[in-house]
Amino acid sequence: MAYNDLQIQRVLREVKATTKFTYQDIIDRYFTNWESRYDDLLSSDPCSFPGFRLSIEGALNKELPPCGVVTGIGEFNTESKARVGVVISNVQFQAGAFDMASAEKVIRLLVECAEQSLPVVCFISSGGMQTKEGAGALFSMAAVNDRITRFVRDHDLPVIVFGFGDCTGGAQASFVTHPLVQTYYFSGTSMPFAGQIVVSSNLPLKSILSNYLLTTPGSMQGLVEHPFYPKLDEQLRGVDPTIPAPQEAVEDVVERVLSGGLAQQRPIVVAQREVFAPEDLIKPVKKVLIHARGCTAAKLIRIAQQQQIDVVLVQSDPDMESMAAEQLRPQDTLVCIGGNTPDESYLNAMSVLNVAQMQGVDSLHPGIGFLSENSDFADMVRNRGINFIGPPVQSMETMGNKSNAINTSIRLKVPVVPGSHGIMTDVEKAAVVAEQIGYRILIKAVHGGGGKGIQLVNGPEEFEQLFYRVGVEARSAFGNGDVYLEKYVTSLRHIEAQLLRDTHGNTHVLGIRDCSVQRDKQKVIEESGSTMLPKKLLDTVMRSTADIANEVGYVGAGTVEFIYDLKSDAVYFMEMNTRLQVEHPVTEWTSGVNIVAEQFRIASGESIADLEIKRNGYSIEARINAERILQQADGTLAFRPHPGEVTECVFPEEEGVEIITTVGPGKFISPYYDSMVAQIIVHAKNRNAAADKLIDYLGRVTISGICTNIPLLRLILADDVFRKGKYDTDYLPQLLQRTDIETLIADIDASSGSAGSGIDRESVLIDGTDELKVLAPATAIFYNTPSPSEPEYVSVGDVIDLNHTLCQLEAMKIFNPIALKDFNADGEIYDSAKRYRVTRVNMSNGQQVNEGDLLFVVAPV
Repeated sequence: MAYNDLQIQRVLREVKATTKFTYQDIIDRYFTNWESRYDDLLSSDPCSFPGFRLSIEGALNKELPPCGVVTGIGEFNTESKARVGVVISNVQFQAGAFDMASAEKVIRLLVECAEQSLPVVCFISSGGMQTKEGAGALFSMAAVNDRITRFVRDHDLPVIVFGFGDCTGGAQASFVTHPLVQTYYFSGTSMPFAGQIVVSSNLPLKSILSNYLLTTPGSMQGLVEHPFYPKLDEQLRGVDPTIPAPQEAVEDVVERVLSGGLAQQRPIVVAQREVFAPEDLIKPVKKVLIHARGCTAAKLIRIAQQQQIDVVLVQSDPDMESMAAEQLRPQDTLVCIGGNTPDESYLNAMSVLNVAQMQGVDSLHPGIGFLSENSDFADMVRNRGINFIGPPVQSMETMGNKSNAINTSIRLKVPVVPGSHGIMTDVEKAAVVAEQIGYRILIKAVHGGGGKGIQLVNGPEEFEQLFYRVGVEARSAFGNGDVYLEKYVTSLRHIEAQLLRDTHGNTHVLGIRDCSVQRDKQKVIEESGSTMLPKKLLDTVMRSTADIANEVGYVGAGTVEFIYDLKSDAVYFMEMNTRLQVEHPVTEWTSGVNIVAEQFRIASGESIADLEIKRNGYSIEARINAERILQQADGTLAFRPHPGEVTECVFPEEEGVEIITTVGPGKFISPYYDSMVAQIIVHAKNRNAAADKLIDYLGRVTISGICTNIPLLRLILADDVFRKGKYDTDYLPQLLQRTDIETLIADIDASSGSAGSGIDRESVLIDGTDELKVLAPATAIFYNTPSPSEPEYVSVGDVIDLNHTLCQLEAMKIFNPIALKDFNADGEIYDSAKRYRVTRVNMSNGQQVNEGDLLFVVAPV
């Protein structure tokens, strides 16, 4: 093989030395009536990229285009004289095979050709290393590939690419190998797609030469004769009689493709996509993809099955054995979309869409989190002929974006909380606005919800750090890090109104919920009415909710949230959730309306004009979370998520009690998602009766193996202040201040079968040395930086005190900074009088750690 390679390499060198062809030679050979396009586009600014200066000056002196490609329109020299768009690599410009200017030229040409219904023919090779322009040149291909996809898919026009030269790697490789492009190679072309500079010199030609790769399925549509080396194939066969040889010329391929003939191995080209009007998608739901996990998925599956709707459930790797998956019937389908984190699974929109299309669903229910309020996702779903069970895209863009929602409310004369009333992206400008609003303020994620993506800022000294933190958390939870600012109202109740609106314009506001029992902006208890909201403000809430829904042409189930400012005795619009909410069952029990079933009915085009809304008793929901309470060394409390394996789980069935759960015996509660493992909703004749019923029921629930907040929930429901109903959103922190925390912690540990973290002085000692281990206090995801662009908290050799943050542990979407002082709550594990040198960092960023895993090693200084 080696001797054969040496002979072929000699032939290639000798033949290629006889003729040097340029982009102009290609134009002269194949095109008449040539019209150049976009010649004024210069490669990158030599001031920004000095490495280009000599190449640009050299090209100009030789009267060559100072750019990686030449573009134009001409008539191809075949019998049909077809007019085509043309892209040709400018190999003589040894500065960038596919630089940023090249990308712009190709994109503009594709747009022009689409407008004129012209096919595109390309001759692509590498003219040099595009790294002179930096990594940005590689990203230019993403834009080009997207435009190629749209060009072929939406206009059913072919793109034919002929690869040539000694290297078709680097950025342009993704152009040549695009799945919708018809790719042919000149005989004798070298095809090391990583670029020859990083390919081993001893790589055999059978793995990189176009002639040999012709026989590899999927590598190309075909091989063509080299137009400028007519004797090449004869000489190659003289060395290797078995080498595959071309059977067509460039002209043959172009004439055949443009006349409608395709090579047998040509990929299927998607024809122009059918355009679906909204009314085309509104039809009876027969088969729905449920894009949800946990309790939400469990509830949606139950209602869909009651409605005789077939279910396709998508689940990540950790959720494949979930309680929701076990609910599926034989006619239902479970599909794994892989990955652990939301980014890898539920936020991977294209994977979800591919599953939806392959499974032939007619509808998609987006659940409560993840992409449920993402208007781009809704648009993509509907563009594929699948009904998105949610509001129109325009409604989502207006009200799902909290900044736009506030402006809409202002226009409708709905009172709003003082704030930035717009997205803030620059931390310095945001800090100025924060000063103008006046501290204390809230930084809120534009696409936040469920208590995520919101942070209280007490003063300017902590603004910058928290501004970045909210952005990072929002990107992790919702795929969008945009934030805005809002005045922090110091004493308030959290009020929300549930609405339904159909495609016929019928709007119903089913009632309100009070969600003021909160911890760290996360709801803990939700109830079907407010004990403090006066009737005049209740009327304002109900009327404003209907006005907003009608203004934006809303469709489906939605919730409008308000702040009831106790000091001012006023309500302010806060935000609109353009989706179902966790606490919706509270309203279902008191209104007599099955909200999820109505979502399916509305999506099917049915009217809710005659929907009967009751005012029936009282309902309370408790969220059971997998979490424990720790009393830290300074006396403060820390709520820490507590994922792990459930050993025992019992939820008694009882009339007037709804159980929505994602937990069961033997189930592993993952650290990658939120901490809620069950919702318990009770219904009774009045508030006190409902509270008594819920206390009693929770006392008969058993969940062992993980810690839960059940003892805390029972404490709240029995508390005298809660029963009197006179409190604000600071109620729960105040309750904890007047509670015997040690007893509460013991109750939580006892109910779970846990005896604490098990980390003590003995467990961190390292025999024969004064070094100490730092062990993970719980199952979580390890982060060694505040954000990807910031430096690590600690590195080997750093000297720290007990207050210095070592890392952050994320579990169930809650980030907890970890310092040595956090381990001293039950005794002094690390000497508070000493400083410590970090001698080992044992984990990498984004790695999952389990309770007791070694994170760091430190030594006293």
